[in-house]
Amino acid sequence: MDKAGIIEDIIALESQMGQTILPYAMNSWCKLDVPLAQMKSLFIIMGKGETNLSALAQGLGVTPGDVTGIVERLVEQGLVIRKPGAEDRRVTWLSATDKGRELVTNLVESKSEHMADILEHMSLDGLESLRKGLQELISSIKTHQQELG
Repeated sequence: MDKAGIIEDIIALESQMGQTILPYAMNSWCKLDVPLAQMKSLFIIMGKGETNLSALAQGLGVTPGDVTGIVERLVEQGLVIRKPGAEDRRVTWLSATDKGRELVTNLVESKSEHMADILEHMSLDGLESLRKGLQELISSIKTHQQELG
């Protein structure tokens, strides 16, 4: 099989893996008391470390007015804090609180626990091959990111 065919197979397998593992992920997500729009917002805020309403709206693909209510609910739940900009008081900066970071961390750790349970069913040779392949994939992702700027 040529390289293009192998790539096509890998993409199909990745999709199949995502569908197969979905019940595990859904179990963790369904236990959350935070709606999906708020979780997406929290992930974006955490990913940026600190962001403003405009950047959050852009990350979600909506208008800044659309995120105002989402942010308000995140603040009310103690997951996000708002700070006025030091240089421009019209800009409001958003960052995750310890409680917000803990919520995301617990979600990620839950996924890791499920993955560890699944990986226990693999052979040692399979695990070694998977580790090597994932290390190379991560290296390729980093190279691609550098090429994009």
